[in-house]
Amino acid sequence: MKTKHYLLPHRWQTAGWILLAVVFVVVNLLFGFDVWSVMDEAAFKLLIAAVYVIIGVSLLMIAFSEERQEDEFIRSLRGRSLAAAACVAFVLSVIWFCVSSINLMYFPMHEADDTKRWVFYMVDNYLSVLPMFFLYIVIFKVSLWINRRRCRHEE
Repeated sequence: MKTKHYLLPHRWQTAGWILLAVVFVVVNLLFGFDVWSVMDEAAFKLLIAAVYVIIGVSLLMIAFSEERQEDEFIRSLRGRSLAAAACVAFVLSVIWFCVSSINLMYFPMHEADDTKRWVFYMVDNYLSVLPMFFLYIVIFKVSLWINRRRCRHEE
């Protein structure tokens, strides 16, 4: 019996890594040449939102695409990595909730200007999504590398 296959083909993983590298280079060039300081506030907010979305899409492409040789061991490794990333993301979300609650008690948002409020909400919205994909990718790739290295040493 053939199981349902929900992963993207491996070439999507390559495209995701390329997209992530391009975004990283563009953002570093923009901040390196101080382009953000001459932009108006609306364009800067739109740029930051676009960067968040593109990073999210690229991490999604990397996280949910096949390895070159996908088998039961790699599927179980994916499950363990996803569980570990979910636990870490949950802990980070709880910490962020505590810090933001304390921050709101002592520094109310009505005293903050619009830019600080916008940055706070962007971090609050994306804190649980982007790091979870990133943690999943790191945990999965490191576990895969360790297990492949063990297999080579056993031979």
